[in-house]
Amino acid sequence: MDILPNSMSFRFVTTLSVEDDDDIPADFTGRVRKSTNGVLEYVAWFNRGELEDPGPRTPAYSRYRPDGAVKQVRHYRLGRLHDPAPGFPAVRGFYANGSRRYEEHFRYGRRHDVRGRPAIVKWRLDGSVRVELHYYEGLRIEMIGPRPTVLVRAASVPPISARSARSAAV
Repeated sequence: MDILPNSMSFRFVTTLSVEDDDDIPADFTGRVRKSTNGVLEYVAWFNRGELEDPGPRTPAYSRYRPDGAVKQVRHYRLGRLHDPAPGFPAVRGFYANGSRRYEEHFRYGRRHDVRGRPAIVKWRLDGSVRVELHYYEGLRIEMIGPRPTVLVRAASVPPISARSARSAAV
């Protein structure tokens, strides 16, 4: 049990330290820290067994490199990837030097463009854009001119449980 600052007060949080994902109870509520050989791999926040952001702009899932640098952060709402605020991506990945590697926007578990910006943007190490992909409610679309015009393929979105989300994050 940890005590964390919460605005003008404090809140108690159950923290579970594990070495194996199977050690996490199915209906767990609180913070999970997974370490291997003393090296922190990830921190995840759960609410009744589903990944859930514990607060505004605080990701439900953060994966770390062996040196402690952040490798990836993911925001969840009700167990599904979801942008925590308009224009703020649900998934962000980083190179070892800390620069952006990719960003992905989601709405209720489906990739979705935000305000005309692509749902997925990937950068090269030098900071130049490598690829931009557009989506509408989980459908991959082709942008011809300023508006989406061609549907390329549909991406199925199965319900995401806490266990499948952890498996996908590995």
